[in-house]
Amino acid sequence: MLETLDLSKSLSKAEYNAQLEPLQDELHGLHLQALDQQRPIIVVYEGWDAAGKGGNIRRLTERLDPRFLAV
Repeated sequence: MLETLDLSKSLSKAEYNAQLEPLQDELHGLHLQALDQQRPIIVVYEGWDAAGKGGNIRRLTERLDPRFLAV
């Protein structure tokens, strides 16, 4: 499966930031829907040490309500 990835693709920092905010807003809306429907969500991360999991989790959760979040 990994051999099908195009590793030459990249985003500039500006492109990344432009795409990140709307996706975080969408995730926030989905989070609120899940809370309203009383549906739990579990996200599992697996990867090597120093692979960027912590930073990704921070970006994923920074717009979510911390009262309903456990990391």
